[in-house]
Amino acid sequence: MSSPPTIHVIDDGSHRMGSLTAHRPLWASHGAGGSILSWFEHCLDRPTQGVAVSGQEDAFVPSPSISPASLMVSARWIDPEPDALPGFGEHVVSEDGVLLAVHAGEEVLQAWRDGDMDRVQDSTSSTVVPAQTLDAPWDLLSLLGRTLGRRMANLASTVTPSGVQVLGDAPVHIEEGAKVDPGAVLDAELGGIWIEAGARIRPGAVLVGPVHVGPDSIIREHAVVRASDVGPTCRVGGETNNSILQGWCNRAHDGHLGDSVLGAWSNLGAGTTVSNLLNSYEEISIRMTPGGSRCRTGRLFVGAFIGDFVRTAIGTKISTGAVIGTGAMLAEESTITGAVPSFAWWTPSGRRTWRFDKFVTSLESMMSRRDQVPSPQLLQRLRDAFTNLDTP
Repeated sequence: MSSPPTIHVIDDGSHRMGSLTAHRPLWASHGAGGSILSWFEHCLDRPTQGVAVSGQEDAFVPSPSISPASLMVSARWIDPEPDALPGFGEHVVSEDGVLLAVHAGEEVLQAWRDGDMDRVQDSTSSTVVPAQTLDAPWDLLSLLGRTLGRRMANLASTVTPSGVQVLGDAPVHIEEGAKVDPGAVLDAELGGIWIEAGARIRPGAVLVGPVHVGPDSIIREHAVVRASDVGPTCRVGGETNNSILQGWCNRAHDGHLGDSVLGAWSNLGAGTTVSNLLNSYEEISIRMTPGGSRCRTGRLFVGAFIGDFVRTAIGTKISTGAVIGTGAMLAEESTITGAVPSFAWWTPSGRRTWRFDKFVTSLESMMSRRDQVPSPQLLQRLRDAFTNLDTP
């Protein structure tokens, strides 16, 4: 029997994720018990392949060649369901007009990759389906809350190492090659725990499910991680609650991170703490860009949305709803609030912008500590972003 055809998942750039997708397609982002692409494969029970339009390619991973496709689905669809996929010659849209999926010939699908939505919809018949979609950074937190439980439900519990305390009855799945040290606590009363190969849970660490720990990540001694998705090769200490960490994050020290999304290769200094609740207990609104208008989130709990390569000094305080752009270096004594521009260099002596050559030198030094080298594609993407800092 032949395998089912691959579903192509596209990031068409129609969302407002800002710096969180400046260097990767939306489908490559974590927050779904792994990448969003893997979430689509889980939901649809079909092999998937990511597709990015020009300008949305993954700067961290070389783009694979795109195989022929007949069915393409938007990475913005939070709950893709097999029964809602279109038949050939059809497309489906959400009730608020977001194009969700198209089943058509290659020319129509190429039109979507080229950004020609009108041609896609004019060439195929339409079906409207109720669907929630990813648009702004806080929607990733909604995705996290929906996906972790479903991903854990299909996992089988594995043998727990000696000296590790397990609470609750939800699945605790420790892949071969992962290590959980004696004295760790795996609390599965409220949801499952999935620890991937190469990950390490150190003595005294507490995981409160649902929690996903990606490959080669380390949860440090006495860290507490609740209801969070930790991407690959991260270092995690302190308290992490309802948060998403992209790959290669370093927040290995004490401090609180709640209801937040942390970008790839970000480094939070010891004691960095993020507020996730207003003292007035009001809905949190956010400025996505410096000087921009406020956007309502519909949420009581929102921490910070922190771009790739951001660094904070020890003791940094970040206010509820802060948005921090790519590559910012924050060492101010006052609380960080509002929207911080990309490549900001903020210290007690003043606010300015990184020199790009020094930023690259620092980036290369940081990545070399993990035996990594920034790709020419990544450096060019960063240079383009730096050059366009003052572009409206």
